[in-house]
This record gives sequence, structure tokens and C-alpha cells, in this order.
Amino acid sequence: MLVYLADLTHTGQVVASNVFPLGIGLIGANIQREIPGARVELFKYPNDLDQALQRERPNVIGFSCYSWNTYLGMEYAKRIKARWPDVMVMAGGPNYEPKDFWAQFGAFVDFFIYREGELATVALLLGNVAYPGVHESIGWSTPGPRIKDLDLLPSPYTAGLMDKFFDGVLIPLVHTTRGCPFSCTFCQEGAAYYNRVAKRHTLSLDLEYIAPRVGTVKDLYFSDANVGMFKEDADKARAIAQVQAKYGWPDYIHCSAGKNHKERVLEFSRIVGGKMGVAASLQSTDAEVLANVKRDNISHEELLAVATEGSAQDANVYSEIILNLPGDTLAKHTQSLRDAVNSGVSYLRMYQLIMLPETEMNTPETRERFGIKTMWRIMPRCFGRYPFQGEEFASAEIEEIVTSQDSLSFEDYLSCRECDLTVELFHNANLFRELWGLCEVAGLEWWHLLMSFHDERRNYLAQLYDEFRQNTVAPLWASREEALAFAQGNLDLYLTEQLGTNELFNAKAVAFFTLQHEMHHAIYGVAADMMPQYGEYLEQAKDFSLQRKQRILDPEPGRAQRYDYDFPALFERDFAADPRSHRRPVTIGFEHDAHQRETIDQLVKQYGTSTTGLGRILLRSHIKKLFRQVIVDDQAVQRVDERSYRRSSNLYGD
Repeated sequence: MLVYLADLTHTGQVVASNVFPLGIGLIGANIQREIPGARVELFKYPNDLDQALQRERPNVIGFSCYSWNTYLGMEYAKRIKARWPDVMVMAGGPNYEPKDFWAQFGAFVDFFIYREGELATVALLLGNVAYPGVHESIGWSTPGPRIKDLDLLPSPYTAGLMDKFFDGVLIPLVHTTRGCPFSCTFCQEGAAYYNRVAKRHTLSLDLEYIAPRVGTVKDLYFSDANVGMFKEDADKARAIAQVQAKYGWPDYIHCSAGKNHKERVLEFSRIVGGKMGVAASLQSTDAEVLANVKRDNISHEELLAVATEGSAQDANVYSEIILNLPGDTLAKHTQSLRDAVNSGVSYLRMYQLIMLPETEMNTPETRERFGIKTMWRIMPRCFGRYPFQGEEFASAEIEEIVTSQDSLSFEDYLSCRECDLTVELFHNANLFRELWGLCEVAGLEWWHLLMSFHDERRNYLAQLYDEFRQNTVAPLWASREEALAFAQGNLDLYLTEQLGTNELFNAKAVAFFTLQHEMHHAIYGVAADMMPQYGEYLEQAKDFSLQRKQRILDPEPGRAQRYDYDFPALFERDFAADPRSHRRPVTIGFEHDAHQRETIDQLVKQYGTSTTGLGRILLRSHIKKLFRQVIVDDQAVQRVDERSYRRSSNLYGD
């Protein structure tokens, strides 16, 4: 039996999903263990699948259905079934609403594996089509059984199934838990099916297998919903730390950090040297909105503690806000942004509400209750042209996003998005930490400075904001059919980045890589108006900041500069010190160290330097670690306990 399993990624602009295909890897490893003689091959890239089909036809082929690759997989499924009718075609994954799926794809898909797939797939291949979770048509609704102990599953890494993906582009993906104890209505794991969390304890073998093979890829991904939240996670962190000490990898861990037990999450971060994203996820800070989505947040005091302690570890502390949750308003969204920014988190991820299949949010009852209105768009980066047996076809993925509701008009939605852009440009990644620290010294709320710029944004960056607004509206369609038809007929507009990018990160990439002077002129100009007592210092601080951050992918060092203020001393104090007490002449050089240059080379290899690729670099990298080093007397100045000089109280003064 030859089984092909494909978790495909779009590659039209960049590699859209650049992680190892762990899901099909786990299924494939279980097939090989439970069905002696079965051969399994995994696929991530469309070209690789096409070449394999030319070499040898499989008996069975399965496609993962995620929001970012369902249509791509189904385009291949349709063509395979037409060419080889006797090949069994199966699918599985979370992007599944039975009635809709079978109406669209039932003509060429034989079976769908519903929910967890390792056991049900083996049962199907052994001929048990009545096994729970094996669907043949819309009439089936039972899910596959939950796996109670993840240690019972064989590893696709040590089985050798993942070796082909160590290509210098894809990032290894591992798991230690499956499921989530929370019931958020917008999340697929909020369903009761996933409320029991299954755990795995044998992470070391996978890490030891991956580390010597990973090459120049510096990162590691976790698929867990709550990394670090469980008491056993400290042992997993120690396993990572041992591999870090032995191999110098991973240099950064991408994960969804635990929503509760933040002390455990911070301990996890400390053990791995702060080389991870520490989440203090909020989604909203409004009590009514949170109640509408069955969400409990950590307290404001816990949020401050996470921000302060996480930053002291030099971890990438972030929070999340979702626009247009039921009951949201312009004022509530703005207040949520303010609360998160003032908490001290260095990165705020701002999402639009997507109507995902199999969620309580995506039901007629919820839509009617809140007057939810949606539109359809082509997913950013998820489109392209792909080969099949000497021919070529176009494919694109679509998603349904909430653009208005009874409490938030479409015009207010656009205003919220522009406010998101201001936070993305001027707050995220500590791009203007020099000003943030000065605001603390001056008793000025950092948020007020941001909003003072925001009120004047079109006096400084009118074209950027106007294009962002246009790019937010242009890709929206009233129906899925209209969106797909437009994408099929206008694919070149997406491939050449005229459409189809993530408008927030596209604007951030344009600003970060081409408008640094304009951004600095804008925010420092507003700061000088609000803090005139620091006027002379601000002029020099603006130049100091530019020297570290402009042309960040350029390996050439910045020019040495003479300043009248002791910027190295201020840098060590995270700029939370009065510059007038640090006035002395100093000459400073600016350059990337060897580790930074290596990291930059790898990021460019993974994502490229198109606008979309640059946006991905900003999203995926710990970008503040790529700012040029401050060099005095041939020695790099190191920040000590980055946030230790921050005030413990929050600044909310109006």
C-alpha cells in the first residue's frame, strides 16, 4: 500500500505556511506502525507532489484541510480523481463544515476524517468505513475518538518521515499537548470535544533528532494551545534548554503561550533564556464583549507582571486583540488597545474576527443575535499557480471576516483598522523605545503620544494611511463565489502584490523598510510639541534611533556619530532616565554583530525581500534583536535587565 499525505502550502508569493507538516506526519507514522508494509510519503510543496505523481501513482492520497490550503488540496484531489478514479481520496482537518464541504467537493473526495485522525485513518485503510470519524457524506456527524495519551503516538521525526523538510526554509513544528480547557466561541478548540487536554512527555527524543539536522533555521514552533501553562511544562523547558546548550538551537520559540498560570509560563521562558513569545492574550478588555465570547481574562495586575517580568528576561512579550467580537465598538476597541499598550507589552497582535467552521461564533443564532455582517476576501499569501501532469492551474483560499455588527458600523471598523496600524507602526517591537522611556520620565502616557500622532497622521503619512484604507476595502467581496471568481480571473494582481497581501503587515513593511526617516520625523515632532523641555535631546535621540534601525537588512555598519548625551548609559537603563542628567559628549558606532548578520541572512532566505516577504520577516522575527549594536570604544553596550528601570505603576493620567 502506497499512501501519499499532503499538507500543501501556497507558494505564489512566499511559502505561506512555512512549518513542518506535523499533522500528517503523526498520521503517517501511525500508519507505518499499525499497517506492516505500508509505505507513506509526506508532501508540503505542490511541485514535490506533482513530481511524485509522475513517478508513481499511490493507492491512497489524503489532503489536510486548513483555512490556508483547502482549495489548493481540493484542486489536486479533483484532478487526481479524474485521472485515476481508483485512487482513494480522503481529506481531514479543521476547515470542515459537512454540508458545505460535501456540496463543493463530494464528487471527488471519498472520505473525510473528522476531528482527530491518527486512529480513524488507520481504521479506514484497514477497511473499517464505519469507524467513528470516518465520513462518507453529509449524513455522518460522529467525530473520531480522542487520543488520551499523546505518548502512545509514534514520532514522525524519529521515524524519518520528516527528513525531506529540513530544507533551510521550513521551521520544525512539535507538540506536547492537544486540546484546550477554555471555551472561547471564536476558536475551533473552544468546542467541548477539545476541552480535555491530552499530554505528551517525551519531547527530548524529537529535539535531539531535529537539532543536528535543522541547519541554518534558528526557530522552533509549538502547535500547543497553551505552552507553559501545565506543571509538567517545566520539564519540557529543561529539555529545550539542554538542546540549546548542546546545539545552540532553538534561538527563538514561536508558540501560543498559556492563558492562565502565568507564573508557570514565565518560568518556562526563564528556563529557555527568554527565547520565546510570552503571551498575555486579552482579545478585548471590555467585560461585556468578553462575556459574549465566553472568555475570562487575566487581571490587570497579572498583565503588568507578565509584561515586566517577561521583558526583564528579554522575551518577546505580546498580547492579542480581536476586532469586531460581538458587542465591540470603536470606543471599546480603542480602550482595549490602550489597556494593552499601557501594560508594557512590547508587541500587540491585532486580528480581524474570522468566522471559522465548527465554532459557536459561526452559527445562525450568533449572527442574528448581534447583527453580524461579513464579507469575503482572498487570504493573504494563499494563492498561486501550480503544476499537475504537465498542465497548470490557479488556486486561492478565501476567508469570511466580520466587517460590521449592530454595535460597530463599517466606517467605525475602518477607523479601528487605522488605529491598529498606528499601534503596529509606532508601538510594536519597541521601535520607539527611546521615546517610550522618556514618556515615563516626563509623566506623559505613551498612549497619549501615540494618539496625538494618530490625530495628525495624514499630515505626516497621508499616502501610507490612504493606501492602507483602500487596501482594506478593495479585497472584500459580498460572497465566496464572487471572491473566488475574481481571484481566478485576476491572479496576477495578487502575485504582483497589487492585491492579496496582509494590508496591516504590508503597510508596516513599507514604513519600516522605506519610510524610517518619515516615521521618525513624525513621532519625534509630536514628542517635541508635547515635551518641549527635551527639544535638543529629542533631535539627537532621533538620529541615534535612526542609526540603529534604518536599512536593517543591510550588513554595512552605520556611521559613527558624536552626541552630547550619554546614549550608552541611557540605553542600559532602557531610556527610563532623565537625559538631562546624562549630558556628556560621546562618540558611538553602530553595527550588526556576527549572530545578527547570520540571522538576517537566514530570514532573507526564508522569506525573500518582496513587500510580502519583508512583512513576514517583521511578523516572524524577534525584530528588536536585529537593531544595530551600540559600539563604544570597540565594545558593544548591553542593556541590563531591560525593564528593571520601568515604573511599577501604570500611567493612565489624562
